[in-house]
Amino acid sequence: MGSFKIYRQYDALDCGPTCLRMVAKHYGRSYTMETLRNRSGINREGVSLLGISEAAESIGFRTVGAKITWQQLKEQAPLPCIGYWDQEHFVVVYRIKRDKVYIADPAKGKVSLPKKDFLQHWLNAKTNGERTGIALLLHTTPKFYELDDEEAGQMNFSLLVQYVMPYKKLLFQLALGLAAGSILQLIFPFLTQAVVDIGIQTRDLNFIYIILAAQIMLFAGRTGVEFIRSWILLHMSTRINISILSDFLIKLMKLPMEFFDTKMTGDIMQRMEDHRRIQDFLTNQTLSTLFSFMNLLVFSLVLAYYHMLIFTVFLISSVLYVGWVLVFLKNAESSTTSGSVFLPTTKARSFSSSRECSPLSSIPVSGKNAGNGNTIITTTDPTNRWGTKHR
Repeated sequence: MGSFKIYRQYDALDCGPTCLRMVAKHYGRSYTMETLRNRSGINREGVSLLGISEAAESIGFRTVGAKITWQQLKEQAPLPCIGYWDQEHFVVVYRIKRDKVYIADPAKGKVSLPKKDFLQHWLNAKTNGERTGIALLLHTTPKFYELDDEEAGQMNFSLLVQYVMPYKKLLFQLALGLAAGSILQLIFPFLTQAVVDIGIQTRDLNFIYIILAAQIMLFAGRTGVEFIRSWILLHMSTRINISILSDFLIKLMKLPMEFFDTKMTGDIMQRMEDHRRIQDFLTNQTLSTLFSFMNLLVFSLVLAYYHMLIFTVFLISSVLYVGWVLVFLKNAESSTTSGSVFLPTTKARSFSSSRECSPLSSIPVSGKNAGNGNTIITTTDPTNRWGTKHR
């Protein structure tokens, strides 16, 4: 769907600042979410379109909030612009091609919708007898390019590795366990071959009994290795999880009270759940992937040693299987994001004013009732500097 940069919202109420971040990135400037949150006046109730506009003007945009028709959006509105979605969410409309609309949803990613489905979510009022939707139009000014970027700090993998390095001895034991498990698993096919080629063909029951006893011993040894490896992994995972969670709580307690004014309890609990996923990635998933890769490599070499043609068939089949899975996942994702069903993802804050205004000079504000004729703020200032917002 083009090269428009997509950002995902971190929390349930971050859709507005995230949309502004995407538009700024489209014009070549990067801003952190923390900066845009602070400038947009977000709180526990959400963020208003007025707050987004004030944040946009503070970084060098000239903004116009308006109720416009579909034709005005398609033919006159500068893209990308921020649209008010389902009367409680913000998205970026970055491209309109014929009757297909491309939007960047901070909660769902890039989505392409036919005109009918788009209008169903965007139109929310009637102005002068025509159905209109709310949009924030943004134009860059010289100030926008004079300001410096605020590059977000990149996640350094070494920050995660430092939680694992204190357990080097345990990691070495796990590596030995992986190697031992792979060797024991590799012996089974050879024993099975010996039973068929020698024991059954020569009808030597004693040889078969010996091989079966060896297989039982190997199975018991493999089970013991797996048990020890699981115990070590559990011990290490628990300690890593405690370390990560402790650091998170220490940092959380050092944050100012203003941080908690804009965060829901569920957001903080989600961050704690993310730490469990990090711990799972550092231990279970990484080691399981390594173990599976080692087994695949070893058995592929054994198969190639026995019969190259069979190995070639196996290799081609595996490549086709992986390709089919990737295509299926891509099509499944496309069918999901191209659908017309959107669930509410964000609550927005509303302000109200009783003044009347024309569609292109109105400054609509987000909220449950932003689509009616009473929840708008008027302006006649071409620079779009508004007066006091009303609750």
